[in-house]
Amino acid sequence: MKKLLLLFVGSLFFISCQESKKETMGITPEHKNEVVEAIKNRRSIRSYKPEQIDQAQLDTIIDCGINAPSALNRQSWEVRVIQNADLLKRINDSFVDKAKGKELKGSAARSQEPGFSVFHGAPTLIIVAKDKSNPYSAVDCGLLAQNILLSAESMDIGTCTIGNMASILNDPDAKGFLKEINMPDTHEVAFGIAIGYKNESPEAKTRDTSKVQYVK
Repeated sequence: MKKLLLLFVGSLFFISCQESKKETMGITPEHKNEVVEAIKNRRSIRSYKPEQIDQAQLDTIIDCGINAPSALNRQSWEVRVIQNADLLKRINDSFVDKAKGKELKGSAARSQEPGFSVFHGAPTLIIVAKDKSNPYSAVDCGLLAQNILLSAESMDIGTCTIGNMASILNDPDAKGFLKEINMPDTHEVAFGIAIGYKNESPEAKTRDTSKVQYVK
């Protein structure tokens, strides 16, 4: 009887350890992986609420960004977080002016409509710049950006990557803007990231799985 009792207790202990191990590995049906959830749930947001992001949340998001991996750990990016409403307006006005008469695609095609905002009215604009002398800097900046996008999503904060920021701020006429945000001559703008509280909930776009192939 004592042997049976010991065997029963031992079995319970083994099962408990196995379940604990599974939970640690994140393979139980009940377990949710928050990183995967953020990746799957994130959308490009093109409508924002006017209120500014909580500073503590923004600080955490930026800190996540600069904790991204980079080639040889050179951290070759420069990051500027713009919340000055006047500066944001002037950057937007510059884009609208330069867009006149051009055939643009996407949301930029509406650049001549009243109230247009190239950063979708977001109260904060993050500028990410790459090192001109570093051939891997663009990749570094992309890794930083993804950390920003996903950490923001984990807090239910919206983001949208804006490639047009490169053409706007790398234009010779935009040197004044770069000086105003203290951007060194060694760097050029790679893209911008609009960020703020979401004012829309777009559906997920279909993903083309045919572009993925396993070679075994």
